Amino acid sequence: MRTSRLGSLIHAIARELLTELAADRTEIDLMADFTTRYPLTVLLDLLGIPLEHVDRAADACRRMLSSQPGAQGGAIAALTALAASGLDDNRRGLAAELRDRVPAHTTQEQLRYHLFALIFAGQLTTDAALGTVMAYALADRPHRPPAGEGSIDELVRETLRQHPPAPLTLWRFTTTELELAGTRLPSRAPVLVDIQGINTDPARSPGPDLTFGAGPHFCVGARLAQLELRAVTTVLRTDFPDACLAIPFTDLRQATLGGLQGSRLTALPVTLHG
Repeated sequence: MRTSRLGSLIHAIARELLTELAADRTEIDLMADFTTRYPLTVLLDLLGIPLEHVDRAADACRRMLSSQPGAQGGAIAALTALAASGLDDNRRGLAAELRDRVPAHTTQEQLRYHLFALIFAGQLTTDAALGTVMAYALADRPHRPPAGEGSIDELVRETLRQHPPAPLTLWRFTTTELELAGTRLPSRAPVLVDIQGINTDPARSPGPDLTFGAGPHFCVGARLAQLELRAVTTVLRTDFPDACLAIPFTDLRQATLGGLQGSRLTALPVTLHG
Protein backbone atom coordinates (compact mmCIF):
# COMPACT_ATOMS: atom_id res chain seq x y z
CA MET A 1 0.00 0.00 0.00
CA ARG A 2 2.79 2.41 0.89
CA THR A 3 4.57 1.70 -2.41
CA SER A 4 1.33 2.28 -4.31
CA ARG A 5 0.81 5.68 -2.65
CA LEU A 6 4.45 6.57 -3.31
CA GLY A 7 4.09 5.72 -6.99
CA SER A 8 0.98 7.88 -7.28
CA LEU A 9 2.73 10.79 -5.57
CA ILE A 10 5.76 10.59 -7.86
CA HIS A 11 3.59 10.40 -11.00
CA ALA A 12 1.68 13.47 -9.82
CA ILE A 13 4.89 15.44 -9.24
CA ALA A 14 6.29 14.51 -12.66
CA ARG A 15 3.00 15.44 -14.35
CA GLU A 16 2.72 18.78 -12.54
CA LEU A 17 6.29 19.87 -13.28
CA LEU A 18 6.18 18.87 -16.94
CA THR A 19 2.78 20.51 -17.42
CA GLU A 20 4.08 23.76 -15.93
CA LEU A 21 7.07 23.72 -18.27
CA ALA A 22 4.90 22.94 -21.30
CA ALA A 23 2.64 25.90 -20.49
CA ASP A 24 5.54 28.36 -20.49
CA ARG A 25 7.14 27.65 -23.86
CA THR A 26 7.13 25.38 -26.88
CA GLU A 27 10.70 24.07 -26.57
CA ILE A 28 12.33 23.37 -23.22
CA ASP A 29 15.67 22.04 -22.03
CA LEU A 30 14.82 19.30 -19.55
CA MET A 31 18.40 19.18 -18.23
CA ALA A 32 18.13 22.83 -17.23
CA ASP A 33 14.50 22.99 -16.14
CA PHE A 34 13.54 19.57 -14.88
CA THR A 35 16.12 16.93 -13.97
CA THR A 36 17.33 18.73 -10.84
CA ARG A 37 13.97 20.00 -9.59
CA TYR A 38 12.00 16.76 -10.10
CA PRO A 39 13.99 14.41 -7.82
CA LEU A 40 14.44 17.17 -5.25
CA THR A 41 10.68 17.81 -5.13
CA VAL A 42 10.10 14.09 -4.58
CA LEU A 43 12.78 13.84 -1.88
CA LEU A 44 11.71 16.93 0.04
CA ASP A 45 8.06 15.88 -0.07
CA LEU A 46 8.89 12.40 1.25
CA LEU A 47 11.14 13.75 3.98
CA GLY A 48 8.55 16.24 5.14
CA ILE A 49 10.59 19.31 4.19
CA PRO A 50 8.53 22.29 2.96
CA LEU A 51 8.52 22.41 -0.84
CA GLU A 52 9.12 26.15 -0.73
CA HIS A 53 12.76 25.17 -0.21
CA VAL A 54 13.14 23.35 -3.56
CA ASP A 55 14.90 26.31 -5.22
CA ARG A 56 17.38 26.56 -2.33
CA ALA A 57 18.01 22.83 -2.48
CA ALA A 58 18.58 22.95 -6.25
CA ASP A 59 21.05 25.82 -5.87
CA ALA A 60 22.93 23.93 -3.15
CA CYS A 61 23.13 20.77 -5.27
CA ARG A 62 24.61 22.75 -8.15
CA ARG A 63 27.17 24.34 -5.82
CA MET A 64 28.21 20.88 -4.63
CA LEU A 65 29.71 20.36 -8.10
CA SER A 66 31.42 23.75 -8.20
CA SER A 67 35.20 24.16 -8.21
CA GLN A 68 34.98 27.51 -6.43
CA PRO A 69 36.73 27.60 -3.01
CA GLY A 70 34.24 27.10 -0.19
CA ALA A 71 31.34 26.31 -2.50
CA GLN A 72 30.93 22.72 -1.35
CA GLY A 73 31.13 23.61 2.32
CA GLY A 74 28.44 26.23 1.89
CA ALA A 75 26.29 23.83 -0.09
CA ILE A 76 26.56 21.12 2.58
CA ALA A 77 25.60 23.66 5.24
CA ALA A 78 22.60 24.81 3.19
CA LEU A 79 21.31 21.27 2.56
CA THR A 80 21.89 20.29 6.19
CA ALA A 81 19.89 23.30 7.34
CA LEU A 82 17.07 22.37 4.95
CA ALA A 83 17.11 18.82 6.28
CA ALA A 84 16.71 20.11 9.83
CA SER A 85 13.36 21.69 8.89
CA GLY A 86 11.99 18.19 8.35
CA LEU A 87 12.77 17.32 11.97
CA ASP A 88 10.40 19.84 13.53
CA ASP A 89 7.92 18.27 15.91
CA ASN A 90 4.98 19.35 13.76
CA ARG A 91 6.37 17.83 10.55
CA ARG A 92 5.27 14.44 9.26
CA GLY A 93 7.61 12.67 6.87
CA LEU A 94 10.49 10.25 6.58
CA ALA A 95 12.87 12.71 8.26
CA ALA A 96 10.79 12.67 11.44
CA GLU A 97 10.36 8.90 11.11
CA LEU A 98 14.12 8.46 10.83
CA ARG A 99 14.62 10.71 13.87
CA ASP A 100 12.36 8.46 15.92
CA ARG A 101 14.08 5.24 14.79
CA VAL A 102 17.81 5.94 14.91
CA PRO A 103 19.80 4.61 17.89
CA ALA A 104 19.54 6.71 21.03
CA HIS A 105 23.22 7.70 20.87
CA THR A 106 22.78 9.35 17.42
CA THR A 107 23.48 13.07 17.70
CA GLN A 108 21.42 15.74 15.99
CA GLU A 109 24.45 16.62 13.89
CA GLN A 110 24.76 13.02 12.70
CA LEU A 111 21.05 12.83 11.95
CA ARG A 112 21.12 16.03 9.89
CA TYR A 113 24.15 14.77 7.99
CA HIS A 114 22.33 11.52 7.16
CA LEU A 115 19.49 13.59 5.73
CA PHE A 116 21.90 15.78 3.76
CA ALA A 117 23.41 12.64 2.22
CA LEU A 118 19.96 11.30 1.30
CA ILE A 119 19.03 14.55 -0.43
CA PHE A 120 22.27 15.09 -2.31
CA ALA A 121 22.91 11.47 -3.33
CA GLY A 122 19.25 11.00 -4.28
CA GLN A 123 19.38 14.05 -6.53
CA LEU A 124 22.84 13.66 -8.06
CA THR A 125 22.56 10.18 -9.57
CA THR A 126 18.88 10.46 -10.48
CA ASP A 127 19.54 13.78 -12.25
CA ALA A 128 22.04 12.16 -14.62
CA ALA A 129 19.92 9.03 -15.14
CA LEU A 130 16.81 11.08 -15.93
CA GLY A 131 18.43 12.81 -18.87
CA THR A 132 19.60 9.55 -20.42
CA VAL A 133 16.33 7.68 -19.87
CA MET A 134 14.20 10.53 -21.25
CA ALA A 135 16.50 10.90 -24.26
CA TYR A 136 16.05 7.24 -25.14
CA ALA A 137 12.32 7.36 -24.45
CA LEU A 138 11.95 10.23 -26.95
CA ALA A 139 14.49 8.97 -29.48
CA ASP A 140 13.64 7.57 -32.89
CA ARG A 141 13.48 3.79 -32.97
CA PRO A 142 16.98 3.21 -34.43
CA HIS A 143 18.56 4.93 -31.42
CA ARG A 144 16.64 3.21 -28.65
CA PRO A 145 18.40 0.53 -26.56
CA PRO A 146 17.56 -3.10 -27.43
CA ALA A 147 14.78 -3.25 -24.82
CA GLY A 148 13.44 0.17 -25.78
CA GLU A 149 10.59 -1.23 -27.84
CA GLY A 150 9.21 -3.15 -24.88
CA SER A 151 7.71 -2.01 -21.63
CA ILE A 152 8.71 1.10 -19.73
CA ASP A 153 10.29 -1.15 -17.09
CA GLU A 154 12.49 -2.71 -19.77
CA LEU A 155 13.46 0.67 -21.20
CA VAL A 156 14.50 1.99 -17.79
CA ARG A 157 16.32 -1.20 -16.81
CA GLU A 158 18.27 -1.49 -20.07
CA THR A 159 19.19 2.19 -20.18
CA LEU A 160 20.51 2.07 -16.63
CA ARG A 161 22.42 -1.12 -17.36
CA GLN A 162 24.20 0.46 -20.32
CA HIS A 163 24.59 3.93 -18.76
CA PRO A 164 24.76 3.61 -14.95
CA PRO A 165 24.84 7.10 -13.38
CA ALA A 166 27.60 5.91 -11.04
CA PRO A 167 29.82 3.76 -13.31
CA LEU A 168 32.32 3.00 -10.55
CA THR A 169 31.75 1.91 -6.97
CA LEU A 170 32.99 3.72 -3.93
CA TRP A 171 36.36 2.48 -2.75
CA ARG A 172 36.37 -0.93 -1.13
CA PHE A 173 39.23 -2.57 0.75
CA THR A 174 40.18 -6.19 1.02
CA THR A 175 39.85 -7.65 4.51
CA THR A 176 42.44 -10.34 3.86
CA GLU A 177 45.05 -11.25 1.25
CA LEU A 178 43.39 -12.66 -1.85
CA GLU A 179 43.66 -13.15 -5.60
CA LEU A 180 41.33 -11.05 -7.75
CA ALA A 181 41.21 -11.38 -11.54
CA GLY A 182 44.66 -12.96 -11.56
CA THR A 183 46.24 -10.29 -9.32
CA ARG A 184 47.37 -11.01 -5.78
CA LEU A 185 46.19 -8.27 -3.40
CA PRO A 186 47.36 -7.80 0.18
CA SER A 187 45.00 -7.14 3.05
CA ARG A 188 43.55 -3.59 3.08
CA ALA A 189 44.28 -3.08 -0.62
CA PRO A 190 41.93 -0.57 -2.32
CA VAL A 191 39.53 -1.99 -4.91
CA LEU A 192 37.35 -0.07 -7.35
CA VAL A 193 34.65 -2.01 -9.22
CA ASP A 194 33.92 -0.99 -12.83
CA ILE A 195 30.11 -1.28 -12.81
CA GLN A 196 29.62 -0.11 -16.37
CA GLY A 197 32.36 -2.38 -17.67
CA ILE A 198 30.78 -5.42 -16.02
CA ASN A 199 27.24 -4.46 -17.07
CA THR A 200 28.18 -4.08 -20.73
CA ASP A 201 30.85 -6.77 -21.09
CA PRO A 202 29.58 -9.04 -23.91
CA ALA A 203 31.62 -11.93 -22.52
CA ARG A 204 29.54 -11.83 -19.32
CA SER A 205 26.14 -11.44 -20.97
CA PRO A 206 23.65 -11.98 -19.46
CA GLY A 207 25.78 -11.30 -16.38
CA PRO A 208 24.71 -9.60 -13.16
CA ASP A 209 23.29 -6.08 -13.37
CA LEU A 210 25.35 -4.04 -10.92
CA THR A 211 23.76 -0.65 -11.63
CA PHE A 212 22.61 -0.37 -8.00
CA GLY A 213 25.31 -2.58 -6.51
CA ALA A 214 24.75 -5.99 -4.95
CA GLY A 215 24.45 -7.74 -1.61
CA PRO A 216 25.16 -5.56 1.45
CA HIS A 217 26.23 -2.74 -0.85
CA PHE A 218 22.92 -2.52 -2.73
CA CYS A 219 21.77 1.10 -3.07
CA VAL A 220 19.14 2.03 -0.46
CA GLY A 221 17.59 4.48 -2.94
CA ALA A 222 17.26 2.01 -5.83
CA ARG A 223 13.51 1.54 -5.47
CA LEU A 224 12.86 5.29 -5.33
CA ALA A 225 15.10 6.03 -8.34
CA GLN A 226 13.37 3.36 -10.42
CA LEU A 227 9.95 4.72 -9.49
CA GLU A 228 11.00 8.23 -10.50
CA LEU A 229 12.40 7.10 -13.84
CA ARG A 230 9.39 4.95 -14.69
CA ALA A 231 6.98 7.70 -13.62
CA VAL A 232 8.47 10.40 -15.82
CA THR A 233 8.65 8.03 -18.81
CA THR A 234 5.01 7.05 -18.29
CA VAL A 235 3.90 10.69 -18.04
CA LEU A 236 5.79 11.60 -21.21
CA ARG A 237 4.08 8.81 -23.13
CA THR A 238 0.56 9.26 -21.75
CA ASP A 239 0.25 13.02 -21.21
CA PHE A 240 2.56 14.19 -23.99
CA PRO A 241 2.18 11.62 -26.80
CA ASP A 242 3.56 14.10 -29.37
CA ALA A 243 6.68 14.91 -27.34
CA CYS A 244 9.92 14.60 -29.30
CA LEU A 245 13.54 15.67 -29.26
CA ALA A 246 14.05 19.17 -30.65
CA ILE A 247 17.41 18.16 -32.15
CA PRO A 248 18.64 14.90 -33.68
CA PHE A 249 19.50 12.23 -31.12
CA THR A 250 23.05 12.11 -32.49
CA ASP A 251 23.51 15.80 -31.65
CA LEU A 252 23.03 15.24 -27.92
CA ARG A 253 26.25 15.75 -25.98
CA GLN A 254 27.48 14.46 -22.64
CA ALA A 255 29.88 15.89 -20.08
CA THR A 256 31.85 13.66 -17.74
CA LEU A 257 31.67 14.93 -14.18
CA GLY A 258 34.77 13.00 -13.11
CA GLY A 259 35.64 10.98 -10.06
CA LEU A 260 33.16 8.22 -9.34
CA GLN A 261 30.41 10.02 -11.22
CA GLY A 262 29.38 9.19 -14.75
CA SER A 263 28.33 11.33 -17.66
CA ARG A 264 25.45 13.78 -17.78
CA LEU A 265 23.77 15.22 -20.86
CA THR A 266 24.74 18.87 -21.27
CA ALA A 267 21.26 19.65 -22.65
CA LEU A 268 18.06 17.84 -23.57
CA PRO A 269 15.97 20.17 -25.76
CA VAL A 270 12.50 18.77 -26.36
CA THR A 271 9.17 19.83 -27.73
CA LEU A 272 6.40 18.54 -25.49
CA HIS A 273 3.56 19.40 -27.87
CA GLY A 274 3.54 18.54 -31.57
